[in-house]
Amino acid sequence: MSKPASGRAVCDAGLKSHSVDSGLPFVFGLEGVRYLGASDEHGNLADLGDRLKINDTLRLVPGHCDPTCNLHDWFVGVRNGHVEALWPVTARGKIY
Repeated sequence: MSKPASGRAVCDAGLKSHSVDSGLPFVFGLEGVRYLGASDEHGNLADLGDRLKINDTLRLVPGHCDPTCNLHDWFVGVRNGHVEALWPVTARGKIY
């Protein structure tokens, strides 16, 4: 994550991390932070309260989960800040 200017931030989750065909991701749990757009590797964020700091972690809820799942090798199950499970995405990259 970077902070190029006050009220703006950049995260390392772009089009190669999630599908945007049905809308942009929602930033979970951070009031005033919105995902504005994506390049291949990065996402541009509006940070209205200027709360984000370099290396902060975000939770992004994809606008379309099915094609987003296909972009990843694993689901990571996290509870209370701890990884509890790893599930492989067995259909990753498959063409039927």
